[in-house]
Amino acid sequence: MTAPDARESAPLLRTSPAASTAENYGSAATLYNEFLEEDSVSTSAIAKQEASLLVGSTIPLALAYLLQFSFNFVNILSLGHLGASELAAAALANMTLFMLVNAPAVGLASALDTFCSTAFTAARDKTLVGFHLQRGLISVTIHLLVVLPLLLYLEPILVALHQDPEISRLCSSFVRAQLIGTIPWMYFECIKRYIQAMGHMKASTYVLLGVLPIHLANNYFLVWSPTVGFGFLGAAVANVITFWGMFIGLVVYICLSDARRAWGGWSMQALRTMPQYYSLAIPSMVLVCSDWAAWELMAIAASYLGNVPLAAQTIVINTCSLTYQVPAGLSIAVTNRAGNLLGQARARRSRISSFIGLLLGCISGSLSSAFCLIAASWWGSVYSSDPHVIAEVAVIMPICALFQLSDALNGVSGGVLRSLGRQKAGAWVNFPSYYFLGFPLGLYLTYGSPGMGVTGLWIGICVGVTIASIGQTLICVTADYAEEVSRCMAQVNKNMYIAAESDSENPDDSV
Repeated sequence: MTAPDARESAPLLRTSPAASTAENYGSAATLYNEFLEEDSVSTSAIAKQEASLLVGSTIPLALAYLLQFSFNFVNILSLGHLGASELAAAALANMTLFMLVNAPAVGLASALDTFCSTAFTAARDKTLVGFHLQRGLISVTIHLLVVLPLLLYLEPILVALHQDPEISRLCSSFVRAQLIGTIPWMYFECIKRYIQAMGHMKASTYVLLGVLPIHLANNYFLVWSPTVGFGFLGAAVANVITFWGMFIGLVVYICLSDARRAWGGWSMQALRTMPQYYSLAIPSMVLVCSDWAAWELMAIAASYLGNVPLAAQTIVINTCSLTYQVPAGLSIAVTNRAGNLLGQARARRSRISSFIGLLLGCISGSLSSAFCLIAASWWGSVYSSDPHVIAEVAVIMPICALFQLSDALNGVSGGVLRSLGRQKAGAWVNFPSYYFLGFPLGLYLTYGSPGMGVTGLWIGICVGVTIASIGQTLICVTADYAEEVSRCMAQVNKNMYIAAESDSENPDDSV
């Protein structure tokens, strides 16, 4: 199949995708309509244009991820001075919320990366983007209702799992207090993807920059202040205030920007068509949860090795989380860019943009790898003064260097797959790579006859993520982007039909 001509009007488009989008959304669409698709434009020229756009989008997105990462870091610093039990309880509470709430919610919301980015440029009725947002909000709300009983009665569950009774009590109270902020946090993740699909890449960064000083102040006043502070639970309350601030800030931004035009009001049809949404959302959730769970399982496995290996493991995981913020931002940028181009029926440019994203992911990962090699001997001293911990970190960091390159490529290739709506393929690659190969190999190297200690865990996870990144990248580079355009148009046509179905049959359903 030959690539569609850029000037050709698809069935859902008024004149051309770019013209339709620019006509209705003006500056919000500028990022995605800046360059014309001409057969005479060389591949190198398009590559330079796409590289410039992706880098420009990645910077604010990476900063936003870094800001979100800093919120939990501030909490740990604040609680670390209260006592070992409080710090352990907060860490256990965070792990519980990450695995039961955050990871599944991010996975469910990630389906919006596919639905919204293509709908914005392909659909003649831009409120289809808002229709998809409704389905994302419904999916995370349903998920919270499912896990809510576990979160409300967490203490007896932890005690039954032989956790320390005092830590179980503190952890349970921390989780219950933070539940008030769970809904706005999940809605923030959904709305963030809604506006990013329309080119508003800096919005979440502005909101998080505004919330950060409030979060810092609350962690002092609510935890340590002799007048209004109430210690351990003050950190949970600070999180709740921060999450509500994030959500409200993004809603206010939408109300004041042209992003509000894509919101068409609530419709019962969004609820009726949830099975179609879950067809992408569940594989997305598997992708996210398999990645996050691997980290938590590594931490649990390392905890049986003693305090020094566990401390070294914690330092290296924290380092990986820090360096991953750039590939994470790049992943979102390439998802929306390639998805928007598919919606504009620009197969050639979408393919080049995806390839440039993968190349930038390799560059980002290589820089992180170089840092791990250069800083291996002294990086542990940034976190600890224990010479044994520093020495253990120095052993792990060279292995972590190889991991950095594979992890960055894995993240960006996952973004390309989301733009193509190929989450199922990614899930089939990721899950067995981590849990049938990487993690079992790590356990064998650590606790089996090799007896390699925490180094074995890192070799195992490095093998797993390398296999996953190779598999996902092969899917990306062998995809037929002209066929993907046809599939994208068919999907948007279907979504337009089901979104409009209730309006024609039940005009009072939408508000």
